[in-house]
Amino acid sequence: MTSTAPALRPGPSGPTAVHASASASAGLLLLRLAAGALLLVHGVPKLSDPGGATGTAASLGVPAPDVAGWLVILGEVGLGALLVLGLLTRLAGGLLVLQMAGVWLLAHAPQGFLVDGRVNGENALLFAAVGLLLLCTGAGRWSADRALLRR
Repeated sequence: MTSTAPALRPGPSGPTAVHASASASAGLLLLRLAAGALLLVHGVPKLSDPGGATGTAASLGVPAPDVAGWLVILGEVGLGALLVLGLLTRLAGGLLVLQMAGVWLLAHAPQGFLVDGRVNGENALLFAAVGLLLLCTGAGRWSADRALLRR
């Protein structure tokens, strides 16, 4: 039997489907733009007042709260920018999974999965799911990853 799966070749952030469908690439582009923009909206304001992020880390008992707060800020801004550009997308997706797992475990899990009948920390869980998807799929056709692959 002949396989109909697209051929894979190494890309700047892992194997990339050579013939990814236009609709799948459009979906990945929209997902990257939405997630990246939301991360930037969360992170950029914290650059002018990092005390909020470091204070939250301290109130949660996180070791080295200044470092942890800055890691959250830089993660939101840096990973958001990488996702918008579609640059190093698989790496950014993996780091997003790690960051959001840490956020959920430290900030939300102590109160439980459900609080007053509502999911606790759903934003962190959803961002982790987006990161996992991008780790598995890459950025799609319309990305800096793809442009670099063509060189």
